[in-house]
Amino acid sequence: MKLSIYSLVLILVVSLAALPAAANVTPLSVLTDLEYLLYGDEQEGSLVSRVADMERHIYGDEQSGAVMVRIDRMQQYLQSTISEQGSLMLRLNMAEWGFLARINSSEPLLSRLSGMEIALLGEEQSGPIRERTESLMTMIWGTASLDVSPVELREESLIRIRMLTGVDSGENELGDIVRYRVVDDVMVDGRIVIPAGLEAQGRIAEVTSAGRLGRDGRLVIDFGQLTTIDGQRVPIEISERATERNSSLELAAGASMAGVLLLGPVGLVSGYFIRGRDVEIPATTEFYVETSRSIRTSGLFLRPAAY
Repeated sequence: MKLSIYSLVLILVVSLAALPAAANVTPLSVLTDLEYLLYGDEQEGSLVSRVADMERHIYGDEQSGAVMVRIDRMQQYLQSTISEQGSLMLRLNMAEWGFLARINSSEPLLSRLSGMEIALLGEEQSGPIRERTESLMTMIWGTASLDVSPVELREESLIRIRMLTGVDSGENELGDIVRYRVVDDVMVDGRIVIPAGLEAQGRIAEVTSAGRLGRDGRLVIDFGQLTTIDGQRVPIEISERATERNSSLELAAGASMAGVLLLGPVGLVSGYFIRGRDVEIPATTEFYVETSRSIRTSGLFLRPAAY
């Protein structure tokens, strides 16, 4: 089949445009990312020896096949969002949630596994990570298999949160951490996507205390991201749907969520501000935020698959 000169130019342009992005993804870079995910830091040695060491830690022995295939296999096991059995990240998330009523996604996977073993059994266990995780799941859930299915968490999905950190425009400073907790399970098609009790944190992105001559206090909170049960992160904000739902909720000092104004397009992705005297939102205050984009993620049917 003959191609016109325009087609050849188009193919060349598209191919060249794709090269820089593809060149950044190498077996070494993927392996390094997996090492940070599992151990918390990059391991030493050659590529082949590092792959073999990780395989022994996960499966109990070195695996066969091409290096790229072996790395991909470990990536699927550690963090896949499409596996019917659930990735290691999802299993640890659910074990942590079932046992401790929280999900700590900031620590390496191996540290989280060891921490739960110590809390549940009194000491860290030995053996391959896969076997240790299945044993932990069986003790907590009664089975190593959970009923998990891919779902779509849509943009503008409402999420009720409770402030764990009080904020005050007269006291807070730029960059201060703001902690909060998800109040209700976020469900899609009857499946849990973000469990109640999940804790996250944002930051004070802008703050001005109230001043003389009637100057209002101003407080901008960037709520950051929430983690789904399979470890994906979804950014949240207060936009039109959340503002409408919050309109009747009362805050501190006579302010109400009806007075919440949307922050315009000035570079802040997730945030809002309230104009008043000194803006104050005490800890335990509950209100709604919403997802700012759609993602494909895993949904859990709470009853174990082997029920």
